[in-house]
This record gives sequence, structure tokens and C-alpha cells, in this order.
Amino acid sequence: LRSAEAASLEIRDLHFDRGPFGKIHVRLGKAAKGSGPRPRWVPMLDDLALILHWYLAEVRPRFKVPGPVLFCDEGGGRLNSGSIRNRLAHLCQEEGHPVHEQFSPHGLRHACATRNYERGIDLVAIQQMLGHWNVGTTMRYVTPSATFVENAYRRAISTTLTNLTEE
Repeated sequence: LRSAEAASLEIRDLHFDRGPFGKIHVRLGKAAKGSGPRPRWVPMLDDLALILHWYLAEVRPRFKVPGPVLFCDEGGGRLNSGSIRNRLAHLCQEEGHPVHEQFSPHGLRHACATRNYERGIDLVAIQQMLGHWNVGTTMRYVTPSATFVENAYRRAISTTLTNLTEE
């Protein structure tokens, strides 16, 4: 999710029983060229549902938030995207990362696209998850590792050899 999309989430946007992993309804997705917000459904992959259940049961109640906001600030108000960006930068500094190694929430979107592509997830599926209008935009997000070509070749050869051995 974009940081603004995550900040705008409400508890009602979490659908743990939808699909095999659960889904997040991004009601206020980024608009495209003057259109209104573009909603989309994003699957809760990599145990996100487990983390969100923990957050709802253990963390969010400590804020004593009466409203529907999913992620709130210390005062119980809606968390904004600037706070997300600033907090991530602060955590990178706390971890001792040099400035050139620090990353932003948007950098996490790029990393997510790249890792999912390297795992073999279809580019169109990644496009849908990220909420891009064109697959060309998604392609600009994907920056495979230095060994990506070799690993892809190794997987293809391995699959071919397995198929030949079975025959």
C-alpha cells in the first residue's frame, strides 16, 4: 500500500474471510489523471492477517480509539502519511543505517514489487496489488537482483531436467 492508503484504512476495510488469505479493501486508492479515488482489493499475503489480528487485539486497544480508524497516532487521531515517512526515517537512523542506505515507504513498494517478481508472481498480479493503471509503471518498480537471470535459468533447467527424468 501507499502510505496515504494505509493511513486512510478503517477497521471495516479488513476482510479476513475474503479469499484464501483475507483481503484489504483500499477504498481510497490513488487517483489516475484527474479521476476520483480508485478502489482495489489487496490480498493479505505473508501472514499479514496474523499480524493484523495481533495489532487489533494487543496494540490498537492501548490507544483507546473510539472511532473506526485502523492506524492512529498517539492522540488517537488518524495517522498521516508524513508521520509514517518520518517514523520510518527515524527507525532507520536508530538502527544505525547510513543515510545512503535508508529507505522510504515508497522504497518499500519498489522492494515489494521486486521481491514478488523474483518469487515468480505474475507482473499483472503485482500491478493489481500496487494499484497501477499500466503494467509499464509496475515494470519500472521491478529491479531484479544481480543474480536474477542466473537463478531464473537454473530454475528453468532444473524443471526441464525433472520433466525429462520423469518421462
